[in-house]
Amino acid sequence: MPDCENVIRWGVVGCGQIALDKSLPGLLSAKRAKLVAIADPLEPRCALTLDLAKQAGLKSVRTYADAAGLFANADVDAVYICLPTGRHAAAVSAAAESKKAILCEKTLGRSAAEVCRMIQAAKHAGVPLMTAYMSHFGDVFQEAKRLLAENRIGQVTFVSANFSYTCLVPYPSGKPGGWRWTDAEGGGPCLDIGVYLAFGIREMLDDRIARVGACQVNTIAPKDVPTHDTTMAWFQTAEGVPGTFVTTFSHSECVITFYGTEGRLDVQGCFSQKPGGRLECHAGNFHYTGDLSHWNRTCRRLMSLSTTRLRFRTFAGFSPSERARRMKTRFHTETPYVAVHFGDHVHLPDRNSRRPRGPRHAFTPANVSFE
Repeated sequence: MPDCENVIRWGVVGCGQIALDKSLPGLLSAKRAKLVAIADPLEPRCALTLDLAKQAGLKSVRTYADAAGLFANADVDAVYICLPTGRHAAAVSAAAESKKAILCEKTLGRSAAEVCRMIQAAKHAGVPLMTAYMSHFGDVFQEAKRLLAENRIGQVTFVSANFSYTCLVPYPSGKPGGWRWTDAEGGGPCLDIGVYLAFGIREMLDDRIARVGACQVNTIAPKDVPTHDTTMAWFQTAEGVPGTFVTTFSHSECVITFYGTEGRLDVQGCFSQKPGGRLECHAGNFHYTGDLSHWNRTCRRLMSLSTTRLRFRTFAGFSPSERARRMKTRFHTETPYVAVHFGDHVHLPDRNSRRPRGPRHAFTPANVSFE
């Protein structure tokens, strides 16, 4: 394992749109991080990545047509896996076997069982495994978390969350990125973007989702695709806060509203790939507005890099238990599928519970310890 006080030498697996637009520029500008190798079967994407590295002042970056060669490179301390969700498990397992520290794009895996195997592979190899959530480091996200921690709106009594986008425009079925429609296990809005809602609600409230009920429908999905374009759910946290959760491919929306006994907090645009966002808090005589949408293009670019840059800068700083806690978002986002299958709500037991709570269907990732 690399010394967290030294520069970490990174290898990137998958040089698609997310990596080229967001993650690689962030990595190249991060302190204590150096890009030394990339792996992608498409030469044009490798060439674009090398151009970015050259602009950042790097003279030499190894390229590989597949991940196996990168994993075998002894000069690579940590790997960033930026592949479609369905390919995460194999890549994570191979990286762990090669004793590489791992930062993997969300969603970590397609099922709780798959994620459990990935966690166990990392534990067995003695390497860290972390899911990459860039929004956690955004100014709007952090400010919302601070206001809630200060009880600015009093006791939180309800949460309304919606994260959606028109997926058919950038990712039509049959085109690059179309796996969002065609991957029966890893596609659909819940795993593509709904995971941000589960993560955001948990982090901002410092509370875990404990109970979920859901349904899925199609509104604009192409014919014969195995995924649904809309997931709707209600939930309750461990502390008793109820809420609703909507994620869809049919329209564009990104907002979480927290209602409290003394006011409300609206958090808009904090999960978008584009920088910026807006936060409004109204509670009695207290009014707070944070708006980043007016920044000029240069500032917006810098902020966009800051959220991805901080993922790499802070990677070595998280303790194993903190990384494990962040893995559990995957279990939260699988529960809507379980709820739909059984036609009933699902309980998520606390990790310290000896047995699941609730009268019917318990969601229990078997034999997994998160400590």
